Amino acid sequence: MKKGISLKTNFKWMFASNIVFALFQWLLLIVLTKLGNQELVGMYTLGLAITAPIMIFSNLQLRAIQATDANNENEFKDFLSLRLFAMLFGLLVCTVIIFYSGYSIQLCLIIFLIAISKAIEGLNDIVYGFLQKIEDMNKIAISLILRAVLGFVLFSLSFYFTKSLQIAIIGLSLAWLLVLILWDIKKLFKHNINFTLHFNFKVLSRLFYVSVPLGFVSMLGSLNTNLPRYIIENQLSLEALGIFGAISYVLVGASKFTTSINQTVSPRLARYYSNGNKHQFLSLFKKTLSINLVFGLLGFVVVYFWGEEILTIVYSSEYADHYVLFRWIMIVSVLSFITSAFGVAVTSMRIFAMQLPIHLIKLLSITITSIFFIGKYGLKGAPLALAVSTLVSMIFYFQLFRKGIKNINNGMTDTAKTKV
Repeated sequence: MKKGISLKTNFKWMFASNIVFALFQWLLLIVLTKLGNQELVGMYTLGLAITAPIMIFSNLQLRAIQATDANNENEFKDFLSLRLFAMLFGLLVCTVIIFYSGYSIQLCLIIFLIAISKAIEGLNDIVYGFLQKIEDMNKIAISLILRAVLGFVLFSLSFYFTKSLQIAIIGLSLAWLLVLILWDIKKLFKHNINFTLHFNFKVLSRLFYVSVPLGFVSMLGSLNTNLPRYIIENQLSLEALGIFGAISYVLVGASKFTTSINQTVSPRLARYYSNGNKHQFLSLFKKTLSINLVFGLLGFVVVYFWGEEILTIVYSSEYADHYVLFRWIMIVSVLSFITSAFGVAVTSMRIFAMQLPIHLIKLLSITITSIFFIGKYGLKGAPLALAVSTLVSMIFYFQLFRKGIKNINNGMTDTAKTKV
């Protein structure tokens, strides 16, 4: 661990950088709404929705596993090699889906280019995993800010001059690639990191076996988020999806906030748990939960009173007509904040495999509720479905959390016994 950097300082870095990143990603949507149209926003939203589950699965949550690898069971080259192989697999799956989708050539190209950008982001992410493990969070924060600003500039300029979303996404990908080469990789050189790729089947298969449950969990989590988008596009229209995608981006911003907290506390929670230090583990968890809850409720209050004005200023009066939708989305955000706190605690306990059935149950619930609520209430039904499924997830994560705490009491906190 990098000495001299406190948990509070790391949190400040990650909080600021994730907020900046989320803000500039939001600005990308604003650029599309101001310079483009609802259909174009819908295409971008659909592209993200289709590629996200696949590329997120391909990530295998290797960053989280790397950051919580308190016993140094794997080297950086193991994580890098598996990530590259998994990213190639993800791109192949995206290509096959595009080929059989029946979408227009423009939409297919948009989806593929978004997949490329996510693959590049996956390489940024694996570097972040190492830096997170040694709690050198300021380097991650600077990288995120660089990616946010440079990506926004190249995306916006490309779209402004060409009016082509495809070229704009290429600009975004180029920005992230430049940051990867000129900043991220350079930071690893200072730690004498071995970048040699390998295909040691025994090592990579063991790491894959550990990570694949989390890969499925994260994929299911993404499907849970995006399934209402598929149904909106299928039952309503791309324009309706554009409206929902723009307004519901607040959930992405909320996830960036919780991510900044989780990435900061997870290595320390993992050490506390591994060492059987129940008091410090629970103390840090309660702080994490409290921060999530306070900010979630604060966001809901702001949107409840001024949501219509915010949508008018940021987007247009057409979007402001859906201010009730905005309020419901903020309720989902509050539930997500709470669930996230229990989720990072469970992951820090290295309880991986048992997260899979939770997300399967959640996926089943959101499939049923999305079909019903969206079919009956239109766009307003989407956040209702998300709220129900998030509540289901929160209840089950709480039960896993209780199980992990009992393991501390019973002295069962080694990796082998908690990897359930």
